[in-house]
Amino acid sequence: MAVAHKKEIIRAFGQADHYQDHAHVQRQVAHHLASMVPSFARPTLLELGCGTGFLSQHLLERWPDSRLLCSDMALSMVQRCRAHLGDRQNVVYAVQDGEQPAIAPGSMDLIVASMVMQWFGDPLGSLASLHDLLRPGGCLAFATLGPGTFREWQVACADFGLPSGLVAYPTATAWQEAWPTPELACLEETEVTVDHPSGLAFLRALRAIGAHRPAAGYQPQSAGHLRRLLRHLEMGEGFAVRYQVLYGVFYKAGRAQFKEDAST
Repeated sequence: MAVAHKKEIIRAFGQADHYQDHAHVQRQVAHHLASMVPSFARPTLLELGCGTGFLSQHLLERWPDSRLLCSDMALSMVQRCRAHLGDRQNVVYAVQDGEQPAIAPGSMDLIVASMVMQWFGDPLGSLASLHDLLRPGGCLAFATLGPGTFREWQVACADFGLPSGLVAYPTATAWQEAWPTPELACLEETEVTVDHPSGLAFLRALRAIGAHRPAAGYQPQSAGHLRRLLRHLEMGEGFAVRYQVLYGVFYKAGRAQFKEDAST
């Protein structure tokens, strides 16, 4: 990803002052992802894109004494996460790029990432480096957006001959095949539908959580074209959009040293 585009993404999330109040889908996804994270006894955890701490809170409730590194590219998000969770001896906060975390290889039992990997410049390419950070038997558990996300917006733009600006997200198959041991990669697909009063309300909702940055290289629509598109969307009864969410639980080969005995 170009440095300039990455800086735009960081700036957008950094300015999302009311993220906690508007990120309803992100909160829901974090809750479901937390239920899928496998059981380990006092794992060493790395969270990528911690945001304001939706997933972090679940992790600490499950493992209150485990060492957790909460990281995010945006300093303001790290600060909000820290304010939400409070200072704890076992929690460390860091401003880091999730694609290139400054972590020693083979040092993590669990790496978790909720609704962040879709922002990576090379999401599939990042899997090899994340795999290297895990101990044998370790796990990467993540939730990300699939290619069916916001199909309604894409169709509406196509009807007007306009580019949608949407990122081409990888498919579930592509994610699995990119993992170094694809036979140890499990995926689940779900959809979440969100109703908005209008197309403009949809765009404003994305801006409120900092998720309004388009794909790299996107040329913005003219104001006139955008107004005509939004007026067209107002002719219906609101504007519903679907999030296609992919949940992945990917294991590194080997015996997990800290995994709980299934018989206990």
